[in-house]
Amino acid sequence: MKVLVTGAGGLLGRASVGLASQEHDCIGLPRKELDVTDRSSVREVIHRFEPDAVIHCAAYTDVDESERNPDQAFAVNVQGTEWVARAAREADAQMVYVSTDYVFDGEKKTPYTEGEAVNPLSQYGRSKLEGEIKVREVCADNHTIVRSAWLYGPGKGFVDWMLGRLEMPDASDASETLRVVDDHIGSPTWISDLARAILLLAEERLTGTFHYVNKGETHWLGAAWVIADYLGVERSRLSGTAMAELSRPAPRPHYSALDVDKFEKATGSRISRWDEALKNYLVTARPRKLKLNSERLF
Repeated sequence: MKVLVTGAGGLLGRASVGLASQEHDCIGLPRKELDVTDRSSVREVIHRFEPDAVIHCAAYTDVDESERNPDQAFAVNVQGTEWVARAAREADAQMVYVSTDYVFDGEKKTPYTEGEAVNPLSQYGRSKLEGEIKVREVCADNHTIVRSAWLYGPGKGFVDWMLGRLEMPDASDASETLRVVDDHIGSPTWISDLARAILLLAEERLTGTFHYVNKGETHWLGAAWVIADYLGVERSRLSGTAMAELSRPAPRPHYSALDVDKFEKATGSRISRWDEALKNYLVTARPRKLKLNSERLF
């Protein structure tokens, strides 16, 4: 199978290229090599490579900056997605689009299924939902939409940020506590598991909308407790705080756990629980040197 991955310089794009390259003819294009808002470039590249599947990881993912600069978010997440979808359709390639839990408003108390009503609260969520709509319109019979959430992996995201904070020289100083959000519920998801799931959907040519997160639900404080336990740091170093206390520009859904039954039934695979996946990441996939990312993804 020939696979083309957009946004190959990002967290999910890198993981997708690394995995797909093991068994398939794969080309990964970071933003500097393919600007998805440039329609002619997108069309030329996809037509030249003639992929069987396009895994569209390119996205504007800064939630708070999207609130400040919605035009940029919509240019990438909506218009750019339309250009990729049109080129994929012309090449008769399966269009695989990665979406988000932020298409929901968080008013539920049980995991969202694929068919439930969407109602994004933020400009980021709206842009990703509009991207979904474009994909369904353009590639009606040959698209796969994968909604995921709370991603982490090497060098970026909440998990590595928390690892870095807890490993600082003063980490044993009980006088300093780290405030972590405890009033938003979701499912931390290991990027390697998500990349594997996306590739499986492409390999099996499964179309439609699927949710994929590591199973179960928690808040960011719960994830931080797992990290502290792994490092041997007392949980007393961590304290809960409300999202509102952080004064972030973009509203987030208070509850955004996703139901993954459809994916498991369609693929016959078992999805790891969030705490199991997080422990596996900490043990096997954590980079030796962490690069702290100032963007706190919680």
